[in-house]
Amino acid sequence: MTGFNVTTIIRDQLEFVRSPATVLQRLANDPHAAAVGFRHILAIALLYEIAILLWSLGAEGVTLPAFLKIPEEQYYFYELIFLIPVFLVYWLLAAGIAYLTSKALGGRGAYDALLGGFGLTMAVSAYFTLIPDYVQGVLWTTGWLPFAAYQAITGQGVLLVIVWAYMLAYVLAHLLFYSLTVRHTQGLDTGRSIFVAAISFLGSFAVWITFVR
Repeated sequence: MTGFNVTTIIRDQLEFVRSPATVLQRLANDPHAAAVGFRHILAIALLYEIAILLWSLGAEGVTLPAFLKIPEEQYYFYELIFLIPVFLVYWLLAAGIAYLTSKALGGRGAYDALLGGFGLTMAVSAYFTLIPDYVQGVLWTTGWLPFAAYQAITGQGVLLVIVWAYMLAYVLAHLLFYSLTVRHTQGLDTGRSIFVAAISFLGSFAVWITFVR
């Protein structure tokens, strides 16, 4: 799990999906676990940068109300600037919350192991929304389905269900892989691992949703 190239990243993620326990147990004893996590966070952040670039060219506003005082028509251009730092903060905060909560509940693993596992978790889980985001970006920038028309047809019926389904899959994937990471790197039982995963996700996602639209 060393090196920083596309092949290594894809191999790591596929191995994680096939056997998360094997990968996480390895990370628990890997002195370079944090570097593994950083590699995957940076990779998924760069993929999101491309998606947001497409959105900035094709969207006529934001898909959710913005908390920041940025004009909605230019929001995604600004997001290109702060997206990667937000990814890094999101990753560090999620792992930090998990580490402190785990210690309070009797965990005995290293923070670096959580950084490695959470980096992989965030990358793999992100595909549930990243792929639809690319589809939307292509539709909007090419004019095959303009932004306003897309928003209208996905706001009702079967397409609305599909949107909520992939968003739910995104959340559940995070919770599942976070809990497995806590369990295999911190030595907590299933119940406490799920609790730590939930606290970590909610605490860090609050920061994420403040910035990312």
